[in-house]
Amino acid sequence: MTIQLTKAPDITMVARTIDLLTMCSTGLYKWYCMVKFSDEFIVFDTQLVQIQTQGLVSYGSEAQQFTRNHLRPMKKITIIYLLCGFFMDIIIIFSTLITYPKNGRSDSAYFNDPKSYPLSCWIPFTVNNYQIFTGIIIVHAVVLIAATNMYLAIDTYMFGSIYAIGGQINLLNTTLNNISDRLKLDHNDGISCLNYRDYQQEKLSYLVVQCAKHHALILKYIRKLRNMYNYLILVDYMHAITSLTFAIFQMQMSFGTGESIALVLFVVISLYHQFLNNFFGEYILQKQSSISVALYNVPWWRANKNVRQLLMFMIARTNMQTNIMGFYMYKLCLKSFIAFVKALYTYYMVLRQMNQTST
Repeated sequence: MTIQLTKAPDITMVARTIDLLTMCSTGLYKWYCMVKFSDEFIVFDTQLVQIQTQGLVSYGSEAQQFTRNHLRPMKKITIIYLLCGFFMDIIIIFSTLITYPKNGRSDSAYFNDPKSYPLSCWIPFTVNNYQIFTGIIIVHAVVLIAATNMYLAIDTYMFGSIYAIGGQINLLNTTLNNISDRLKLDHNDGISCLNYRDYQQEKLSYLVVQCAKHHALILKYIRKLRNMYNYLILVDYMHAITSLTFAIFQMQMSFGTGESIALVLFVVISLYHQFLNNFFGEYILQKQSSISVALYNVPWWRANKNVRQLLMFMIARTNMQTNIMGFYMYKLCLKSFIAFVKALYTYYMVLRQMNQTST
């Protein structure tokens, strides 16, 4: 596909090649990162188990059911997301056969035309029979499906990691709300037994200590999330802005219903992917803010000195939120998605103007 960029006869062919080249190369890069840093991903999963165990200590035995209930919607999102990618691959593969039929051309012209194949690749040899032609199509289909599934699977791993830690934040907030209810209840009951009140204060102090440990593990995990996905997010953004610009440009010059449907699906799924990236980035920001709200709602003035100090320490740590970013250049949030769409339209108009000037 790289060689094809230098040999493409028109800008439409260049646009189509860039769409698929950037997607396949990004999928390959993500696969390389997952293989190279496989040990770190094992540690990453171990840390999540550690956080869930700490949540079990602070919340109680119902924490496991709480976590399972929280993760259930993520499974549906993952299945739908992967099925959309697979469906898009099937459309791309078969749209090529429908959009560029033989139409009375000779076998040699048809077999050696890059437009006849799912991936717009330069062919380094002469194809002269249907067996080789079919074999190349099968290889292209396998490569396309493998690259897309790798691309989407790693993304869903990132989405699942963010969503899972969001569930632990919900668990922490619920525990803090329970502490708040206990402090209010003890105050309203007006219990005069000092021994009982001291026992309750010690018990609450223990729970707050466990919450502080849970909070520290959550913040450490979020920082590791940011460090692990720095390069992946940046490469993903560069792929999206490049391929989508050329795909939208190619839509106005597409030939045939099959190609138009394939391009529309490619653009929609790619935009949906970028939206999910930024949605989960915004999600983790909002979840971090919710910890501050839960801490402020704890009636600290009714607790002893140790509990007040721990609460102040936790509040201080929530003042600086950890953002999921692409190498400190692209912050994942809904505002960034709006900026991405605006930049996409700008680049498309520039490309369109360049094409009109050249013609």
